[in-house]
Amino acid sequence: MPAGVEAADDPAARAILDRVQRLDDTERAWRDRTRRMKIVIHDRRGGERLRDLSMRTLRGAKSDDKILAVFESPADIRGTAFLQFQHRDTDADQWLYLPELRRVRRITSSVKDESFMGTDFSYRDMELLTDVLEWTASEAEARLVGETRIDDRPAHRVELVPRGRDIGYERIVVTLTSDDLVLRGMDFHREGDAPIKRLQLDRIETVGTVPTAHRMTMRQPQEETHTVVEISGVEYDRDLPEELFTKRSLERGAEEP
Repeated sequence: MPAGVEAADDPAARAILDRVQRLDDTERAWRDRTRRMKIVIHDRRGGERLRDLSMRTLRGAKSDDKILAVFESPADIRGTAFLQFQHRDTDADQWLYLPELRRVRRITSSVKDESFMGTDFSYRDMELLTDVLEWTASEAEARLVGETRIDDRPAHRVELVPRGRDIGYERIVVTLTSDDLVLRGMDFHREGDAPIKRLQLDRIETVGTVPTAHRMTMRQPQEETHTVVEISGVEYDRDLPEELFTKRSLERGAEEP
């Protein structure tokens, strides 16, 4: 393909993504979300490590969402907090507060592919999970690459190839159940056909008007590791204040205002 010429979107794939966006902007819309997470990290030898955290999200215009997560256990990481400011056209700003050092560490682009707190998620994954389905045709080429079944229901598989931006992966394949267009999986690819990571979302329950995953599993097949996230206490639209999502909140453990 000549330089400067962009591959055309697959109309069927783009139509699916546009429908997802319309649903998320209307009947499934929300401004803020609070949830608790119990994380179990499984290593290749069968060992397990546990994490408990609370996470709050504030939605902004043009996908400028903000996330604040505070770890509550185990004791050696209690009070560690993570803050993310999402941006539409550039990498997210991310910070990590380390209570034992009493300082905030900025997560630079050079370390975004590192593990997020020992899990199978990277810092970059934390960013991608919030915005992949919102990529426009100018941000990613979309292609319908097949159909599958999840829980005996038909589902679409849509491949997204980013344009002009390094996201740490060559392409991402998302899986959405056909009848409700709810995200059920993401495959992260670099080279070759096999994904280097696979995310599964299940136990979908409707909270208010929002279909919400209550379990996520991220696998790294080559590493033979996986992380399971059990989600509870999900609440939408609690009128979380903007000032909660600041580096000051990060340092004080983000107590309730």
